[in-house]
Parts: sequence; structure tokens; C-alpha cells
Amino acid sequence: MRKQWVRLHDVHGVVRWTRRFLDAAQVPDAHVIQMNTPPLPSTPPPSSSGNLSPVVESPRTTHQSSIDCASPNDLLQKLHQAPTEDCHVIMWQPLDTTPANVTVLGSVVPPATASSLLEISKLPFYMKYAWFLHQVHDLVVPYDELHIKVKVMRDAIVQEAVENLLSYPPRALCAIVRYEFTGESAQDAGAVQREWYMLVSEGLLVEANGLFVVLNREDNSYFINPNSSHAWRHPNHMDHLKAFHAVGRFLGRSLLDGQVIPMHLSPVLLKAILGVPLTLDDVEGLDRTVHKGLLYLLDHDNAQDLALTFSVSETHGHNTVVEVELVENGHLRAVTDANKAEYVRLMVRYLVFGRVEAQLSALLQGVYDVVPPELLMPFDHKEFELILCGLAEVDVADWKANTVTSSNLDNSSPLQWFWEVVEAMSPVDRSRLLQFATGSSRVPVQGFKGLTSYDGEICRFTLKGVPYEGGAYPATHACYNRIDLPLYPTKDMMKEALTMLLLSDPTGFTIE
Repeated sequence: MRKQWVRLHDVHGVVRWTRRFLDAAQVPDAHVIQMNTPPLPSTPPPSSSGNLSPVVESPRTTHQSSIDCASPNDLLQKLHQAPTEDCHVIMWQPLDTTPANVTVLGSVVPPATASSLLEISKLPFYMKYAWFLHQVHDLVVPYDELHIKVKVMRDAIVQEAVENLLSYPPRALCAIVRYEFTGESAQDAGAVQREWYMLVSEGLLVEANGLFVVLNREDNSYFINPNSSHAWRHPNHMDHLKAFHAVGRFLGRSLLDGQVIPMHLSPVLLKAILGVPLTLDDVEGLDRTVHKGLLYLLDHDNAQDLALTFSVSETHGHNTVVEVELVENGHLRAVTDANKAEYVRLMVRYLVFGRVEAQLSALLQGVYDVVPPELLMPFDHKEFELILCGLAEVDVADWKANTVTSSNLDNSSPLQWFWEVVEAMSPVDRSRLLQFATGSSRVPVQGFKGLTSYDGEICRFTLKGVPYEGGAYPATHACYNRIDLPLYPTKDMMKEALTMLLLSDPTGFTIE
């Protein structure tokens, strides 16, 4: 649900969370997820000045430096030999005792900054997003001070991504990264980076990797796998919590790089990352059946007839079922009408927090290793998802309106045929064509006018007409968001050529 919770000043000037519905008195207890002590940030938080521009730490050297991650496995031994990072205790805090000017990391936002963030949160999304881009831009380390070059093997892309993200020293987390796929000739002018983000996103969500699972089949959103300690597989036996720390850094880097990624995360997880209050209502997003069962329990008498106890069954490994107690000796304590409200509160805590507490803590730390939490405070979870994932649907009218065409295509039949063929495509095929043309199957938050090159500069989609030669197919230049379109003599020939293009693999860089 959108805008369910907002931050407002109370009568004493304290920033509090407020639920924006008339039936708020009937809402079950709300909680927020926070760390109990603020960690040392890898990037300084925004200043308390009016413009909220984050301060980038001074460079440690004045000469150009580069980190070459061509052999990430060379770094892995150091990762495993290094002591496990101190885990900040993550807390399930009652909302009524938690001020809303405290970040997910547990740090207190100064009053002036909190007031500015409240005003920003009231702005239309496009203005908030413009503000966010400005703040993030100031975090990026200049290329001539520090940059990273990464060579990637396609058949080990998730493994290498996790290892590399964990290996970066603090300052490098905000450095510009250039990617190159091993054995492929393309230089990273934008498309290689976009494809890297797409492939890593898809790989992290693969069920066999054990980090995420689809709990709600109605929206097919992904939640942290409660069984990840057993399900996560890594050739060098890396701990699953390190993997989640890397996932968090991956999400933070995608925000820093302005890359939209195909990671449809559960609203519960998005809210947890933002520190938005969670209630019984949010269980519905994870398991509609369990949510209905808990509501039924609250609304009906004779709870003891259901033979419930203060415990829940959980699968460890592949076949081992264990009983998790919600309270001490919970398996011996029956649920009755007198204690069912307590049981529901404990079940909500377990379902949205308790069973993934350690994984969530590692992921949150990873996100905010890169991006200060204050920068996400003005957004609700749907806005955050839009920033993170972009637009899934390809709007042909928007695409057409923001396309640059060569002079030999202006007012031509081939140009008209191209858009007619695209409009007739299925949504899946449009996304594939977009991936061929730009390196990403998703549209930026701002729509097609937001397409960029590697340096973040606007780089509009371009159609360039080229002479037709028998058997010629369109040539895509994903690094420059361009398609070279042969001037086909008929619409049917153009349709056939585009169809054949879509049947090929949209990933890989061998020529352009």
C-alpha cells in the first residue's frame, strides 16, 4: 500500500511516524527495524546544510590510481582469512518508542537535516529523484583519483561479483568501475556495465544459489531465503552472510551508478531497507494464507481448538524440519483467547524479521556501505522500487518520442514500419529489443529520455538508416544506444529481420 506511513512533526516538534488512515486505532502493533549502534560509514552522511549535499572524503593520494580486479580469486583467500566483521545488533523496535529521525543504521539525523528531508519527502517524485541524483553524484570518486577495472567471466559472474564487492576498500565503493567480459572485445562505454548489472541481478535471484526465494506466487517477488545458511553454494565455502553483505553493496552500487536492475524484491524487504514501519498487514505480502489465518485467529473465539503452540516449524537443509520456539518452552505453551494477541505479535516478528535477522543485517550494512541512509529517507517503498528497478513496461510512444533519427530516415517508410513492428511486438519481445539496443531490458526511471552512456550523460536512443544489402540485419550498438537500420524495401522484410534478431542471444559483445 502506498504512502501508508509518513514522517511528521508531532506537537513537541519530534519527528514521528504517522499512519494515514482513519482506522489507525484498529491497526496491530507496528515496529521498525534498526541497528542499535551506528556503524562507521564508508561514505560520510549528508551534511546538515539546507542543500543536503553529502561530503566526499578527501583523496588519500593526488596521483591517478587504479584497482585491477582481473583475477578476483586472488583476493578470495584474503577475504576468508580476514576476521568476520563485527555484526551490529539489529533490533525489532516498537514504533511508539522510536523517533522517526533515526536511520536504519541507528544514527540520529540532526533536526535541521530531518526537517529538510521531511520537506523533500512532500515533493513530487520527479523532483525527489532529481534531488537524489544530485546527492549521489557528489558521492562518486573522480575517475582520475581512483577507478576500478574488472574482467568478468560469464560462467562465474555471480561468484566473481560477490568476491569483488567484498574486496573493495571503503573509498573504492564509490569509485567508477569499468567492466570487460573475458574474451569479448567491447570496451565499457555503458552497455557492458548495464549487462553486468542485469546478469548479476538475475543470477542472485536464481533459486539454486540459495539466497532468495519467491514466497508470494501472486506477485512473484523475492524475499530473503530463511534457509540460506544451508542453501547458499559457493565453490570456496564463503559464508552466506558475506554473500548478503555483497548483495547489499550490489544494491547500493546500482543506486550509485544509476543502473536499473531486474530484482523484484518483496515490499517487506524494500520497507526493511528503508526502515519503514512493519505490521501484521505486511505478512500478506509474504504469505496470504498465513495472513488470513492470523486474522481469523484474532477475530474468532476458542483459539485453543486450533491446537496451536508458541512455536513454528522450519526447514533446515533439504529435509530436516526443526521446531523454532517463539518464547522459551514455546512448544509447551498453548495458544488461547487470552494470549492469542501476543502469539500474533510474535508470529509477525518471526515471519518478517526473526527468521532472516542475520541475513537482513548483513544486507542492510552492505547497502549503506555505499549510500548514506539519509538519501533514501524521503522515499516510500514503491518509489524506492522504481529507483532500483526502473520501468518494466516498454512504452512505445515514449520510446518513439525520445528517439534521434538520421536524416535519411526522416518521414520515411522504413521509419514508420519500424515503429509499427515494435508496437505489434509482445511486451517480452520489446524488452529483448531494448536489451539489444541498450544493454538493459528495463527503462530508466525518467523513461527513455533518461537513457545514458557510461559517464552518466544523456545518450538518446538513435536509429541510423544504412543502405540495404541482401540478407542484412539491423546492427545494434548497445554502448551508444543505437540501432543501424537497413532501409528495407518492404515492411515484411523489416519485420522478418527484427524477428530473427530477437531469436538470437541479446547478451555478449563480440563486434561492437
